[in-house]
Amino acid sequence: MPDMVQMQFLQAHGYLTELMRQFAGIEKRIEQGETVTLQLTDRGRTLSLVVTRDRVVEREAPSKSPMAGSPPTLADNDSLVAALTNTYAFDLGEANRKITSADLRAHVRDAATRTVEHGAAAIPALPVPVLTHDGRLWVLAEDCRYAALDGSHLTVKRGFHSDLASIPRLFWAIIASFELSLLAPILHDLLYQCGGSVKLPHGEVTPAGRMFNRKDADDLFLELMTRSKIAYWKRNVAYLAVRAFGQSSWQEE
Repeated sequence: MPDMVQMQFLQAHGYLTELMRQFAGIEKRIEQGETVTLQLTDRGRTLSLVVTRDRVVEREAPSKSPMAGSPPTLADNDSLVAALTNTYAFDLGEANRKITSADLRAHVRDAATRTVEHGAAAIPALPVPVLTHDGRLWVLAEDCRYAALDGSHLTVKRGFHSDLASIPRLFWAIIASFELSLLAPILHDLLYQCGGSVKLPHGEVTPAGRMFNRKDADDLFLELMTRSKIAYWKRNVAYLAVRAFGQSSWQEE
């Protein structure tokens, strides 16, 4: 049951609250052993994923949505169609527009608080970024260094600015604030902003000269979600979504 802080957060953020409520219901179905289909749409493209607790499979997107006309909206997900078919559709662009910067700030503050209170023991291998907000962007207050499983080291330098936009805002509703280390979106943003060209002498990556393409950045995001112990289905849905829809955020140098 949500505590008082979480209840106040939920009551203050209607659209994000509704998304979180829906994904709580979807998660319950998945954890009970049911199969759920998620249809994620952005800019006319649909990613259709068949999801169980231990398997996430991409399938060809249907030519028509489960309901006649346009793809289901947030309200449609409460319809009889969704209940009968276990098919839920979400528009990433709509989520990016309706989950406001204020919503995101509240969520990140909640994540930082809960990481200190609950997550440090659960995610012992990951550093905790120290973030401030300048009214528009998140700013890293201290250098944050991560040792990747491939042997490379990445340092996000003090003063790095991020809007956390390289990961669709929908996933702030899917993944609870205390589950995912804030290092994951910060590092993903760093690599996406630099188009993979972060290297010495700036000091962000060792060994010197190591380059990252977009798949490397997304794979690192999956690694961080795995090390954060995000549920298998959640991390794979998030990974496939950034693979499918992240190109527009990738800034080639």
